Amino acid sequence: MSKIVRRKTAVVIIFSVSSFFWIVNHYSSSGSDWRTFSFVQNASFRLSFTGTQTPNETHREKVLTRKLRRLVTAVDCRRIIEGHKEEIAMATTWMTNHSKNTISNAEYLNLTSDCKAYKRERGLIDFIVTEDEEQFPIAYSILMYQEVEQMERLLKAIYRLQNIYCIHVDLSSPKEVHNAVNAITGCFDNVFVVSKKETVIYAGFTRLQADINCMADLLQTNVEWKYFINLPSQQYPIKTNQEIVKILQIYNGANDIEGITGNRMLPYRFKYVHKYVPQDKGKATIYKTNITKSDPPHNISIVKGSAYGIFSRNFVRFIIYDEKARDFLEWCKEVYSPDEYYWATLNHNPHLNAPGGFTGPPEEKRWLAVFAKWGEPCQGKYVRGVCVFGVGDLHELVAREELFVNKFHLTYQPLALDCLEEWLYNRTFNSEIVDLDFYRKLPFILK
Repeated sequence: MSKIVRRKTAVVIIFSVSSFFWIVNHYSSSGSDWRTFSFVQNASFRLSFTGTQTPNETHREKVLTRKLRRLVTAVDCRRIIEGHKEEIAMATTWMTNHSKNTISNAEYLNLTSDCKAYKRERGLIDFIVTEDEEQFPIAYSILMYQEVEQMERLLKAIYRLQNIYCIHVDLSSPKEVHNAVNAITGCFDNVFVVSKKETVIYAGFTRLQADINCMADLLQTNVEWKYFINLPSQQYPIKTNQEIVKILQIYNGANDIEGITGNRMLPYRFKYVHKYVPQDKGKATIYKTNITKSDPPHNISIVKGSAYGIFSRNFVRFIIYDEKARDFLEWCKEVYSPDEYYWATLNHNPHLNAPGGFTGPPEEKRWLAVFAKWGEPCQGKYVRGVCVFGVGDLHELVAREELFVNKFHLTYQPLALDCLEEWLYNRTFNSEIVDLDFYRKLPFILK
């Protein structure tokens, strides 16, 4: 919590083009494996620098951004992204014949013993950023249980020196998970572990409280972040940091929070008291009683939504400090999956005057924070009703207007995450920007 961000360090690491292709050729000829991907990927990263570029530096940079595209050598990710069935089939066969090498928690303790080497080897370094990005820091929370490497992959995708990151590790996670995350965050001034951890129970109140704990910590930092985005470790961005900043600038303080009314609200979740039953082994479980719940305070009308969203700084302050918001939070303690009601309800009750809230009917606006598939065609597999994406989904995902997609599993069709990482990496280096006119026409943005 005392660690915070500001940078003016000027460092550059650039490989020559010939050196890069020597690396690719050398390792490709030895037979592609997952470690090859990691090495080639990290060799191609550069540290960002501040200050004015000379014409020669600019030229070298353009050469590198044009050439450094193949971060995955086992398959052609570009063709997978374009939807070529032959390449997708080849990737599927390759993954069947090659197991995914993961990094153990103990390895992270060794890797982070030298923070500079760790950041360089794992690619956790900063890209060159625009002035708009520099002046528009974003706060993130990442909620995780024990998937340390997947959390690190997400962190790498969204990491910028001007941003700030709160990691919530489930209190019940194994000790080695806590140790590994502590070791990783110890290498950064702008990444920290939440000060109060919760034992997160599926569909329970502590899932909501975990995000609120990170919000409270982030407000205490000296980073004047503009927006807060809460993520689980299984999500991944499909917009670059530059694109996210430009989109949030268009939002102009508006929140991007899902709103659902009518039959899809699942009213039994909030009309009856839910209680917790301790278990001899494992976490408590939640069950519905026959006790009718009291009406919400302050004449609040319940609205359903997602656990995830994009929240303006003033909305976060409202959540933490406003008496009406705190009263409603207390009421939510007996609700099933309160994280799917709390944000949405505060954002869609105009009489609460929540900063950045939406005053129209909730269904009249798009929700663009996260894209997930529930029951739709999925080229991966379904877990608890949600699609875990595979390589065959990437062609559709990269064309979405949302900022993030949910979800990926590190060891399930791992080329899906690897190829998406390569795609995002190249878009970042080439400063590619999505058409912003779509976002300018959204009904919830503040004029």
